[in-house]
Amino acid sequence: MGFWQNLVDSYDKNADALKSAYPLSTTSISNNADIIAVIVIDGDGNFIKAEKIEKVKKDKTGKYVVPPEQICIPVTEESLGRSSTGAWKNPNPVFDQYEYLKGEGKKYDMYIEKLKDFSESIFSTKQIKAIYQYAAKQTVASDLSGMSLKDKTNIVFKVEIPGNPQTEVWKDATFFSAWHQYYLALKKKKAEEKKAEEKRLAEYELVSQKKLSPDAKKKLKELAEIEDVISLDYITGIEQPAAVSHPKKISNTSANSKLVSDNDKTNYTFRGKFSKSSEALSVGYETSQKAHQFLRYLINDRDRGYYCGEQVIFSFTIGSVEDTFSPPITDNSIANFLRESQIKTENDTQIALRAETGIDYADALRKSLLGSKYDKAFTQHAKTAVIALDAATTGRLSITFYRELDGAEYLEKIADWHSSCQWRQQFWDKKSERYIPFVGAPSVDKIIEAVYGKPRGSQDESYTKIKKAARERLLRCIFDGEFLPKDYVVTAVRRASNPLAVTKNGKFDRNAFEQIVSTACALVRKNYQQRQEEDYKLSIEHDRDDRDYLYGRLLGAADKLEEYALRKKDNDRAVTAAIRYMQTFAQRPFRTWYTIHHCLTPYIQTVKGSFAFQEIEAIKGLFISGDYEKDTPLNSSYLIGYYHERAYIDSLAKDAKNKKQLTNSDKEEDSHDGQ
Repeated sequence: MGFWQNLVDSYDKNADALKSAYPLSTTSISNNADIIAVIVIDGDGNFIKAEKIEKVKKDKTGKYVVPPEQICIPVTEESLGRSSTGAWKNPNPVFDQYEYLKGEGKKYDMYIEKLKDFSESIFSTKQIKAIYQYAAKQTVASDLSGMSLKDKTNIVFKVEIPGNPQTEVWKDATFFSAWHQYYLALKKKKAEEKKAEEKRLAEYELVSQKKLSPDAKKKLKELAEIEDVISLDYITGIEQPAAVSHPKKISNTSANSKLVSDNDKTNYTFRGKFSKSSEALSVGYETSQKAHQFLRYLINDRDRGYYCGEQVIFSFTIGSVEDTFSPPITDNSIANFLRESQIKTENDTQIALRAETGIDYADALRKSLLGSKYDKAFTQHAKTAVIALDAATTGRLSITFYRELDGAEYLEKIADWHSSCQWRQQFWDKKSERYIPFVGAPSVDKIIEAVYGKPRGSQDESYTKIKKAARERLLRCIFDGEFLPKDYVVTAVRRASNPLAVTKNGKFDRNAFEQIVSTACALVRKNYQQRQEEDYKLSIEHDRDDRDYLYGRLLGAADKLEEYALRKKDNDRAVTAAIRYMQTFAQRPFRTWYTIHHCLTPYIQTVKGSFAFQEIEAIKGLFISGDYEKDTPLNSSYLIGYYHERAYIDSLAKDAKNKKQLTNSDKEEDSHDGQ
């Protein structure tokens, strides 16, 4: 129960910051699919005007003209899980759809009855009383006639009360607190009534010595079948009203999926061992609400999570931040003054909440998965949890990965992943419209792309499934120290060895190919470290004389030589002989090398003094006797040799160019001084 306990404890610890955006006993509605109608009334329930929150809209560039808006509304367990069958019995308490408020039918009758009970309770507020007074007049349909609303259009209220600056009821924390307290009291009252009725019927049978009537027996049986309303909460260990139905809409991408469900008596059933689901597991209502609301907060923080369809990977810190002050304040009067002078705004509260829940650690994880540069976090957290959630079906949400790590261990594992899997990468910068080089671990998506290729389109569901499974496997590599999947390494090397399959608009795509090679090299390097305890450097290793690495260097030098020769002739052909025969070369290097070398003959006279030509001659002399003549397939290290050689020749050419520019600059200065 560590996962659930941590969520509940985190909500309790940060309740003040969460109660306005993530109050208990609520769900959320949005303007994604339809408008939201807003009825404005005064404190006596008199209609003032009608407004609306427009439906989400984007322009041609994809920017929001009307942004999405999430609104919290109070719900009961029954109304949250209502379906088309018997929906009229389960209205939402205050805000609901137009068909419940328009003033006619069974849905309205049940809605107004429940709203009346709430408004007449000791928990009622002026806002609730005003909404009831207005709704009881049955004028919603006529007041909103100009809007042409659908039955499923959501309606919310603004209440203008003198002295209360917050007119938008859905943003008032006092309103939500009143509802939650009322609902808890209502659940306790039902529990007492159930127990009293059971006791009455049992005592009647015992005292009167008469058999119960068929109707009484049926009533007693129905009471027995009702889940215990007050029971032991298995998470906190205290008795509280039990959760009969748990929240959905935990994640926007899997709206109807639930993490906890006990009403299925057909498939995932408790039957066979228990007569009631509560005997297998009992979760308190308030506990369930706190855990799910805090989970919603974490998932909705887009800077925290890493998303793929219904899957989300994120982290949060457990326990308080360990703040350090230097120098410490020893004068209490100064300390008190500083505390009193710090007036927190709502924005300050949210910033503090993100810090308390480890947004810096979450950012470190997200950067690792994205392949961005990792900067060590400075804040120290006691413990961090890493979670992956995924919806297996439309109704089931699963925890597919969960680990708790000490703060230092968490950062060490991320740093180790960046260190052991790093390679020279490049990414496309949209602003500058060019590739930016960097050294780091490839992103999880780049690894998946190097192994499986690209999706067939934006809605490739089979690729999304593959992607989710791959992300979870790589999570285990990062946090559990599991070896990199060997099939990933083999497949990535195989794809990198087949460059002609990497195309764009029907032509060989050199940039995409180089990205696949870089990613494959990172995986090969990590694989050698784990399985053979051998480390390859990020730059060329002149003293390494193993056959596979040297043959890779030969291929890289041949590729650069032909590339350079074609450039001198202003030929934009991108496919060199090394690229054309790379796949065959990896299988039969000795025989294929002569084919590639023969293709280079027309260019050698043109670029005989080039660095690439010099490297080919030098590499041949590095082979151990007998290795050069072997024609067995190359292992994955040849790809590192290929990459190293190309990068090395580029660096030699760059140094020579800089040296030439410096020499010309010195000559110009000498000439100027001579004048």
